[in-house]
Amino acid sequence: MKKVLLGTTALVAAGLLAQPALASDPIKLQVKGYYQNLVTFSDTDAANKQDMQFRHEGEVFFIGSTKLDNGLTVGFDAQLELVNRSDSRWMDETYMWFEGGFGKLVLGGENSAGYLTHVGAPSVGLGFDDRNFGVLDVNGGRTRPTLSGDSEKITYFTPRMAGFQAGVSYNPENDTSGGPYQNRNFGIRNDVTTGVKDIWSVGLNYDGKFDAASIRASIGYESGSAAVSGQDDPSAISVGLNVGFGGFTVGAAYTDRDNMTTNDGYTNGLDSKIYAVGIAYRTGPWGVSALYNHNDNDGAPKNKEYELAASYQLGAGVQLRGGVQHGDTGSANLDSTTVFLGTFLTF
Repeated sequence: MKKVLLGTTALVAAGLLAQPALASDPIKLQVKGYYQNLVTFSDTDAANKQDMQFRHEGEVFFIGSTKLDNGLTVGFDAQLELVNRSDSRWMDETYMWFEGGFGKLVLGGENSAGYLTHVGAPSVGLGFDDRNFGVLDVNGGRTRPTLSGDSEKITYFTPRMAGFQAGVSYNPENDTSGGPYQNRNFGIRNDVTTGVKDIWSVGLNYDGKFDAASIRASIGYESGSAAVSGQDDPSAISVGLNVGFGGFTVGAAYTDRDNMTTNDGYTNGLDSKIYAVGIAYRTGPWGVSALYNHNDNDGAPKNKEYELAASYQLGAGVQLRGGVQHGDTGSANLDSTTVFLGTFLTF
């Protein structure tokens, strides 16, 4: 019997030795995302405008990751658009990352370090930094820097230390068109002959507390090279600050851009400035906020945007939002006021 047990043990040991020496699990896929459904009622000075509209927007995130035996985490994120885009892209941000004690390295179609570290003015409504719904007839801007959009780039983030985290991105060519080069299968890309290339973005973010107050702050800088000889290079610097105490959050953000419009478009010789201030209060499932956004393109009337909003958390991943936005362009026949009410889902 003892010999049988010894022989069985030897067979088991041999079988274990024959297995691959990998303890890490294979990449596991998660499905996350959001869906937003909105109804709006608008009053605008412009002629032939539809007063009532139904709008929706959403994405499904396919996220996978695994932690290797050496402690390195490898993952990917592919985001499927639920609503057809005007540029015919069905996939939005698509990228992979490596993360460990050294920080995080991101490769692929993702927003820049300056964009991702930015702190904007608070809002429980639609806000003006992430304009999923353009409900006003104004050429509004955002304080969040996004010169390269979510075109392909490499980004590195440091670990967060004492509340601080820094990031840097490099994008050789700004292509968000979803054209044939998005696949990157074969061939060598032609040199960029219009617009901007060689875009760098850096950002520094702080998230911490002082006594009973919470502090979030950021500073970012982006610049690129004009592809056309003799034209000026675009650049932008952005700052943001939020201070929280009790249920209140007070915040402001500002960006100053050279050779760029308030909507991040490259325009040689045109400078712009945007600033926003806001206050939000949250208690239990309820939230309310007031927000002001000021957009100034050189040589054009100044755009002023206002928002009053409220939110209510119905349950996990289900939120109601409503409010009113008003846009004052400083030009005739373009001012508008919109009341909105919608359901916002996250999963």
